[in-house]
Amino acid sequence: MRNIIELLIKYAIKAPSVHNTQPWRFAYRNNVIKVFPDYNRRLPMADQDDHALFISLGCAVENLVIAANHFGYRADIDYFPPLENNECIRIRLTEGRVDLDNRLFEAIDNRQSTRNRYKGRKIPGEDMKALQNAAHYEGVRTLVFSGQQEILPLIEFIKEASFLRFSNNSFKHELIYWIRFNTREAKQTGDGLYTASMGFPSVPSWLGRLIMRLIKPSGEAKRVEKLVKSSSAMMVFIAESNQKKNWINLGRAFERVALTATVLNIKHAHLNMPCEEIEVRKKLAAYLGLPDNQQPLLLIRLGYSEFMPYPFRRSIHRVTYEDKSPQTIELQESGIESTK
Repeated sequence: MRNIIELLIKYAIKAPSVHNTQPWRFAYRNNVIKVFPDYNRRLPMADQDDHALFISLGCAVENLVIAANHFGYRADIDYFPPLENNECIRIRLTEGRVDLDNRLFEAIDNRQSTRNRYKGRKIPGEDMKALQNAAHYEGVRTLVFSGQQEILPLIEFIKEASFLRFSNNSFKHELIYWIRFNTREAKQTGDGLYTASMGFPSVPSWLGRLIMRLIKPSGEAKRVEKLVKSSSAMMVFIAESNQKKNWINLGRAFERVALTATVLNIKHAHLNMPCEEIEVRKKLAAYLGLPDNQQPLLLIRLGYSEFMPYPFRRSIHRVTYEDKSPQTIELQESGIESTK
């Protein structure tokens, strides 16, 4: 069982995460896997309420569930079991294949956040419908904006949030910390924003940090505007109430959309600035006509482009350990866990 567990975790860690921080840890015992938030990797400036951290966990959980189904296991998920010492998502595996489109499993290896300029080509209606259908999770809803006429009003929110972000030196310092300016640095850390994946040249780390510090907020806002205008569509993911379970489900919904897009050869990338700047988030929510309890927490652009170089991931051995907690041993002894 250990081999299959480690294989599933290898697929889980291919999930996207905010700034590619990979803010997760995995523990396992027999057929139970626990996914823990790693607060040492949180982003206090870019993700003040930790919603993006839990969205990232949701992406990893979705990959794990899809991989489990592919290898003949059902995955029963328990959000934040009350008897656990630390908050976690607990996943219990039982034998029994679930109907699954195997193209989603195959897409896990190919999916990427493609951050370059897109070609502006219209996405066929049936493909847009497939993307929307993929996002059906409890506590989550989506809105789609197709074509320039619908996309253009969103640009002002994106530009405003981008300007605020890059006017904040603390935010810039945090961002620079997570940028990997060359292949050597990216391979060594196994995480962070790899500049080659964003279409930027490889430079020495000291030079990259200097360039980043010199970026003007107005210049960054204009760069982002060009990216938006090259896109075919935008998709907003909305949490129907602001709680961690919904954040996780939002991540699961997004990952299934991203994998479906990969199957359809549609690229995607995050443009989360309006969701991260809380005052801009409120303005965006008002523009979208959302009630007070609903929050727009994820904004992506969609379109067509070429693949970019892939960012790096930490190895499974850096994020996984065998679970020896009393709660898990209790589950095993009670017969809830498999004895395989």
